[in-house]
Amino acid sequence: MRLKCDIVIIGSGAAGGVLASTLAEKTDKKILLIEKGGYYEGATIVQEELGARHLFADRGTRGAKDGSIAVRGGECVGGGTTVNVALCFDPIESVWKRWKSEYGIDQYSFDPASNDYGISGLNMPNALKHVRERINIHEPPDDMVNDNNRLFAQGCQSEGVSHKKFELNMKNCIGCGFCAVGCKYDRKMGTMITYIQDAIQNGVEVVHNCHIEKIQFSGQNGSKKTTGIQGEIVEAHDKSLPNKYPAGPISISAGLIIVAAGAVEAPSLLFRSNHPNPNDTLGRGLILHPSLPIIGVQDKKLVNYRGITGSMYSDHFYESHGFYYECLFGHPIYAAGMVPGFGTPHFDMILKYPQINGFGVMLVDTPVKKNRVVWDTYSQKPEIIYRLTVPDKDRLRIAAQKGVEMMFGSGAKEVMLPSEEPVGPLMRPHFNHRSQAVHCKDLQFRPHQTQITSAHCQATVSMGEDHETGILNSRCESKYVKNLMVCDSSSFPDSCGANPMVSIMTMARYQGERISGELARYDL
Repeated sequence: MRLKCDIVIIGSGAAGGVLASTLAEKTDKKILLIEKGGYYEGATIVQEELGARHLFADRGTRGAKDGSIAVRGGECVGGGTTVNVALCFDPIESVWKRWKSEYGIDQYSFDPASNDYGISGLNMPNALKHVRERINIHEPPDDMVNDNNRLFAQGCQSEGVSHKKFELNMKNCIGCGFCAVGCKYDRKMGTMITYIQDAIQNGVEVVHNCHIEKIQFSGQNGSKKTTGIQGEIVEAHDKSLPNKYPAGPISISAGLIIVAAGAVEAPSLLFRSNHPNPNDTLGRGLILHPSLPIIGVQDKKLVNYRGITGSMYSDHFYESHGFYYECLFGHPIYAAGMVPGFGTPHFDMILKYPQINGFGVMLVDTPVKKNRVVWDTYSQKPEIIYRLTVPDKDRLRIAAQKGVEMMFGSGAKEVMLPSEEPVGPLMRPHFNHRSQAVHCKDLQFRPHQTQITSAHCQATVSMGEDHETGILNSRCESKYVKNLMVCDSSSFPDSCGANPMVSIMTMARYQGERISGELARYDL
């Protein structure tokens, strides 16, 4: 099958959905929005972990090659915004200013009176304002803060650690507690029910269950230009909306190609397409925001995942040590994977699930070239190669110790980390007294012994005007192929400094408005 359009966007998550909506709003161009996964409306969402595997990349099994870290990512219309827990952090101005000084990033003004690129009203505050209003970002009311989050606040207070409420992109949440497997009631304002609906109403065509194999180029090195993309539509899952087009090969010609497939799939697509990589920087510098759960057992039953799963966090140590504490809670299968131990002791602990409370450390990790995404031509899958640096391990040990102390401060009678590593005199980090938290200094974070998770992949096709790692310029354009853009979390030069969804959406709104004001740049 052959299709033709002016602009094709690959990926329908935080970036792709916003780009499609903005370009459809601001231009009269024919736009296709491509999604590898299915299109699952709220009524088809199953509030059960195993029943939701089709919403995730690799059916929820994606992780680092050495088994050191599980990496969660959405693969459905709406992408990560469909399966995240709605945590919203505005773009951090100091981070974007640092990117300007360290990587030469241009524009992205935080002055609300600025007209970047000479385009009226183009600046980050205006883009952010649009995003915040469209996805209804706000603090949750006090009566939606569940026991788990209240205990987190209590633990923070006991240790003199500041805490605050998350802002969330929800509307009239009923508190079912199943955000992480998709919202059955359409109360989470992900791109599927906000920006993508706007895009469809303005004429954008969504093609889902469509895997893009490669981007096609014409010309030689130094004068390459995109001509289109090739891929294949597969049969939709029985819970997905049907596709407009039949299963089979598909070829799409387009004047402008925008990759918004995320920090694992975006570099993989560029590798498959033989995108120029003269400095061996494509896919390198991967940021994951590694997360370590802190698990407590209380002497009473709790409301731990019902209500709003995550409503409290602490940025007390962000400036000094580069980590957050975020209060979230997993469903039983996830909990079974995180609780340490084997056999009968493990089973007995899971029976205490109604008494368990938890939160996690989220580390803002250091960018290093050896942490990367590569395309494995044998398995035909992306590989994530990642190891914590020595300084990052040191910071994670500090966060683990203070987190254990905070958990005891919440009233927990015993505290665990998801690890089988011996620490000090203990067979594993399973603590019965606050004083034992000091043994966290012995943690090595060994693969297959300590469970670390991630959901914030970034910085694998990064911007950089005057830095050797920059595959893209500040417009998110490829430096080597005309009319090819990559605009998503992979475009960040390094960590955006917090949960990335709103930073991604703000950048996408900004770039959508910029493209609309510079159509002639792309011969559109």
